[in-house]
Amino acid sequence: MAHVEVERAFSPAPDAELPDLTEVTGVLAVELAGDDDLDATYYDVPGMPLLRSGVTLRRREGGSDEGWHLKLPLNGDQGRTELHEGLDSAGIPDSLSALVAGWARGRQLAPVARIRTSRRTSRLVGADGAVLAEVADDRVEGHPAQLGADAVRWREWEVELVHGEPTLLDDVEAMLLQHGVNRSPQQRKLAVVVGDPDLPAPSKRPSKEKPAKRLLHQWILEQVSEIERLDPLVRQAEHGGVHGMRKACRRLRAGLATYRPLVDCERTDPIREELRWLARSLGPARDDEVVVARIDGLLRAEEADVESAHRALERLALERTRHDQSLVIEALGSQRYFDLRSALDELAAEPPWTAKADRPAKKVLPKLVRREGKRLRRRHRTADNPHDVRKAAKRLRYAYELVEPVWGSEAELPGKVAHELTRLLGDRQDTLVAREWLVRLSAGRTSGRAGFVLGRVHAQEEQREAELLEEAASAWRELKSVRW
Repeated sequence: MAHVEVERAFSPAPDAELPDLTEVTGVLAVELAGDDDLDATYYDVPGMPLLRSGVTLRRREGGSDEGWHLKLPLNGDQGRTELHEGLDSAGIPDSLSALVAGWARGRQLAPVARIRTSRRTSRLVGADGAVLAEVADDRVEGHPAQLGADAVRWREWEVELVHGEPTLLDDVEAMLLQHGVNRSPQQRKLAVVVGDPDLPAPSKRPSKEKPAKRLLHQWILEQVSEIERLDPLVRQAEHGGVHGMRKACRRLRAGLATYRPLVDCERTDPIREELRWLARSLGPARDDEVVVARIDGLLRAEEADVESAHRALERLALERTRHDQSLVIEALGSQRYFDLRSALDELAAEPPWTAKADRPAKKVLPKLVRREGKRLRRRHRTADNPHDVRKAAKRLRYAYELVEPVWGSEAELPGKVAHELTRLLGDRQDTLVAREWLVRLSAGRTSGRAGFVLGRVHAQEEQREAELLEEAASAWRELKSVRW
């Protein structure tokens, strides 16, 4: 069972009284829901990688939702996905431990803290009796697992959305601030008990005058964080997981390639190769996902109802999905993947900068982007396969994206044109894969009518490829005319 948790924690004085929250817009009543005594044990591995990444794994007794809880961060400030399992098993449920394997990497998960909470819960009720949020008034006592560590005691108010809008949290925070209650510096109880995780420092605000390494470091941090965040989604075969992780691998590889003079390539080139391996391991799953959606759309656009063709597509898609996911799980469970994740942690924490990385961005980065443009021109002139041109165009697109926060519209326009060229050539590649699938479907057990429709769709994809190549040629001419 899973749900999205969106909440904020606040730090009241030990003797503070909860203000009258009916003063908050939309809150018509505050109802007492009851009192609970909660006893939670938190798990991690040496180095606290779960805590560092915003992940929480705990076993909690007491309350209406006692059991095992795994909280995984969503993209940005959108809350966390919470997965729940019962207390049936004495150890960590396999379904949850599998989802943190990318952080544990073969190491044993063990208790790192025990936190006991005396909680009084109230409900914020809106129109028609809808529960907008729950407010937990917590008195907390935390004990780190290490011997000799002192217990930590504090008071905390947690406000968690139920059916309310995210703006409700802003309104509640503004109201509490008027009563002298600030948002907690730590939004997770475990961090209060064991201390702040040692996170890589984000790059300071970049500018053209600042060192070039600031932009590249920010790019590295973003892509590494994205790979971490998407790991559980990929393991669960959630929509967008494979595509997102594959894209993050490519973006990071491209950044390390284009801006290679800024880093010690003897240390980063092996990482680039391992990112290539991971992206290729995810490739079949993503490619099949795209082509199934494409063929399904093409068949639905046909006037005739060809149920047998749809059934054949469903059978083939199910067969491919099972096969693809088994390969993905094998890759993400390998020591090679764990070693790559460790290398990415080190890269994010302390990139191996060269002396050139300390030079002003305006002196270094435009030249490297223009060099990437020249590389694309050579590839376009010499490559026999448009797919090779697409890969070079994608690398140029990412090069522009990396510098866009500083150069703005100067980099945005050529970046968009490079993106368009990439999209057109990507669609062209999809037509090739779709036609391979259509041949396989036609050879299967389909009705005569379905075979005719599949053949017609195949011909349409051939025509579409020719159109896409013409559009790509136009995009290429536009890209050549852009100056940056």
